[in-house]
Amino acid sequence: MTADTWLAFAATAIFLVLLPSPLACLAAGFSLQRGRRTAVATIPGFAVGLSAALIMAVIPLAVVALYLPRLLETLSWAGLGYLMLYVLWSYQDPRISGLVADNDNLPEYRAARIFGCLFGKSAFGPRYAIVLAAALAQFIDPGRPLLPQFLEMQATFLVCAVFGAGIHVLFPRRVIGRKRRIPSLNSASRKPQMRFISRRAVTAGYRRIAA
Repeated sequence: MTADTWLAFAATAIFLVLLPSPLACLAAGFSLQRGRRTAVATIPGFAVGLSAALIMAVIPLAVVALYLPRLLETLSWAGLGYLMLYVLWSYQDPRISGLVADNDNLPEYRAARIFGCLFGKSAFGPRYAIVLAAALAQFIDPGRPLLPQFLEMQATFLVCAVFGAGIHVLFPRRVIGRKRRIPSLNSASRKPQMRFISRRAVTAGYRRIAA
């Protein structure tokens, strides 16, 4: 890879890793609910899992580059369109813009299990392999040896994934907004809510006390 291509790939990798996603929400959730010390275990799982997804994305692109190099340009344009849609889709995800539960609903507690959870969700999720394939299609040069290109991309992406996972852990609120639902009255009927106190239904609100 040339220096310009490498810089462009590194910038794209960092941008993709920093995008909101279910994986980023999970890492940020561990940081918010369990603390940053526990969430450190998400960083290697996040980075290694996405690197494994990158390997899965590389295999079909390598076959196309070897046997159908002319098709690679078409895939590049299709991948560019998918990347644009993916960015819009990421910011519209309800797990990013919606409400967040206050209770601890995370799946694992031990560091090894947290690593395995993040690794499994990133390595075997088709979402990440597809978007990485779309990104790789922009930078593969079929006129150069493929193996050195892929190894360089793999190493670069691993470093970028570690950096991105660290950002999610250190600054979890940039991914997850801690919104809470404010109880409100029914705008149509304006009826006060019912609350159960000592097994009796009591209407909350102002009541006249008979003398």
